[in-house]
Amino acid sequence: MSADTEDDGSAEPTAGADLDEEARRLRDDAFGDLAVQVASAGTAGDALDEVVAERTVNVPEGLDEDAFFNTARGGESVVTRYDLEKAVPMAKKPNLKEVERYWVNQPFAFVVIYRSTTGNELKYYAVEPYLTEVEDRMHEFLVEKLSSSLKYAGEGAVATDGSEVERAGVIEAETMRHVEQYGVVAEEPTDEGLAARLKPALDFDLDLSLSGLFGGDEEPEETERSTDSIYADAHRLGRLHGRSARPEPAVVAEDAATLTPYQLRKILYYLKRDFIGYQRIDPVKHDINVEDISVDGYEMPVFVYHTEYEQIISNIQHGTDTLDEFVVKLAQRSGKGISKRQPQVDCTLPDGSRAQLTLGEEVSDHGTNYTIRQFKDVPFTPVDLVNWNTFGLDQMAFLWLCIENNKSLIFAGGTASGKTTSLNAVSLFIPSKAKIVSIEDTREVELPQRNWVASVTRPSFSDDDKGDVDEFDLLEAALRQRPEYIVMGEIRGEEGRTLFQVMSTGHTTYTTFHADSVGEVMKRFTTDPINVSKTMFTALDLVSIQAQTRVDGNKVRRNQSISAINDYDAENNEINVEDVYVWSAERDEFDETPNPSVLERIKFDRGWTQEKLDRELFVRRVLLAYLIRNGLNKYTEVAGAVQAFINDPETILALMANGRLYETLENLREMESVQIDVDPEKEELVPRPNPDEAMLAETREVMETAEAELFPEYRESLPDDVAEVLADVLPDGFTDAAAGLDFEPADRGADEPFPDADVSVDGTPTPDPDAEFDALDSAEGDD
Repeated sequence: MSADTEDDGSAEPTAGADLDEEARRLRDDAFGDLAVQVASAGTAGDALDEVVAERTVNVPEGLDEDAFFNTARGGESVVTRYDLEKAVPMAKKPNLKEVERYWVNQPFAFVVIYRSTTGNELKYYAVEPYLTEVEDRMHEFLVEKLSSSLKYAGEGAVATDGSEVERAGVIEAETMRHVEQYGVVAEEPTDEGLAARLKPALDFDLDLSLSGLFGGDEEPEETERSTDSIYADAHRLGRLHGRSARPEPAVVAEDAATLTPYQLRKILYYLKRDFIGYQRIDPVKHDINVEDISVDGYEMPVFVYHTEYEQIISNIQHGTDTLDEFVVKLAQRSGKGISKRQPQVDCTLPDGSRAQLTLGEEVSDHGTNYTIRQFKDVPFTPVDLVNWNTFGLDQMAFLWLCIENNKSLIFAGGTASGKTTSLNAVSLFIPSKAKIVSIEDTREVELPQRNWVASVTRPSFSDDDKGDVDEFDLLEAALRQRPEYIVMGEIRGEEGRTLFQVMSTGHTTYTTFHADSVGEVMKRFTTDPINVSKTMFTALDLVSIQAQTRVDGNKVRRNQSISAINDYDAENNEINVEDVYVWSAERDEFDETPNPSVLERIKFDRGWTQEKLDRELFVRRVLLAYLIRNGLNKYTEVAGAVQAFINDPETILALMANGRLYETLENLREMESVQIDVDPEKEELVPRPNPDEAMLAETREVMETAEAELFPEYRESLPDDVAEVLADVLPDGFTDAAAGLDFEPADRGADEPFPDADVSVDGTPTPDPDAEFDALDSAEGDD
């Protein structure tokens, strides 16, 4: 019994040990297999990550794409990340790193600046909604239907002067009529059908402007027209939400019988873009950062000149036939004709941009090409030119005094050197009460003064040049209009001789000219084909030489010199020229000649003492320094302050002395003699520069001098009218401005351009001199 028990006991442990060993073996095998599977899964995951990285675009860390693809009203954009993936070719995705991304036509189009890691070059990608095969077929179908319905709408059905907004309304209304008629749009599951929901917003009378939809042969009445408003806002189309907001879940069936509301939004965008906008380059036309748009020939990409990145190749390209059609359409929209008989045309587009068009291969080996010089809806100002260091503060005050005292001036320089930009900016110094006549062959000059006759040349409608109106005709007519200032867009030929004859009669004249030095200006004007006599050339007072150069590796624009034209030396047959300011490339500073002759002439003509002349220059420096130091750089702020100073300098000085100029700017811009009505949304898009540390230091020094030597007299004894102005804007509790009470710093609120502000000597917020500023190489979109 005991033996049996021992035997049983000895057998059980042996069997149990075998079972434990088997369990351990099975467990080890299982764990081994699991480890292999985990390792295999990790390898597969790494491989998948590599595939994803190769097949998707690079997105910078910290970029919130959900926030980027949402509109200000909380809706989701029409163009999405899906469209970005479609816009970038698969083979290029691994080699592109995103540098910058911004909207140009939200919610329909945005731009991404990439840098190629292989070629170390920048690429400009315009991203628009991607159309699937079904959407593309529907787009072509609607284009055909719209072309027919608009073509045969009937004579007199619409006026020919319909605005682009009205034309866009017609496109939307006709599109909705067709999609309702053919039942191709699916209704949203929790909302009424898109057609019914859009009907109140699309309640347009089709008796409006159908025949004028595609432009015409007549010259457009307005030259400053924006394409922004032809695209409906997100709230007008209804907020994109849920499955309709993103293409991946919304566009599943490639052969679906109906379109989703999201798809219809995309198609509507392309219909308006192609019928009314600028087709493939429409996103670039909306980019405020682009100065030039060009195509050099057939099957070539579009190049853009970006204010920050300079010349960049884009992802946009025209086909051979579409390029010809596009150039012909641009010419027609500008009121010009282009053909193989007349293959080159200079014109002004409806939005004011300047275009040079060439059709075919007759005069261009690479075929049809075009260059568009973008028009700025809101001009740059003298403050911008100083902040860019294109001009110094003293130079700008000098030009202001000279222009106000009827001194004639020519801005000369190479292509894209900033001549017209400078001319438009300093035009703010022309007194608003003066009558101005401008003469151009292509509209470039933009002036704020309302007493301004803008004349443009017109070519002949016949082959014998009868009926054409050239610069000579316009100059002759201008003399009968009794102008005080004449502005010519650019001198190219014999009209320069007539201009100097006008100048010799006492008319103050401003123009631009292609030459890179004062000597070259005189040589070209005094020889054929212009051939102005040297004695007559002395009617000109000043020549400003502009140049595009590099400072610390950055491309910038600088005024190389301002020279005064003095008398003619008959004995030596020479014109005496005096350099008033000269730019030092080594120091990037401007050297000044003391007591130039042109200031001596102003002093003599006005009967001023030297002390009075110095004061007049100083107070203009003070106003410019005040505007710069307090971040008052918007067009309305600068134009209002400058024109108000010209009309009543004592009042403006008193307002500055008491730190209350900002509060009165809104009233100053209401002067009826000056048109200072700028769309705030467009103003916000203008890339205005901030002053660098050197300029901030210079303006601080000017304001400190003004505080010590100028402002006290305006605080101690205020004229009654100034006291009334201050009383209207001062906070409650202020009773006596002459009592020398302390003023609280002016609060600019949310618009304060320098968030890290201290308080300047005049009691208003000023930027921190140590704050960093964005460096802009240039943002001048013309020459």
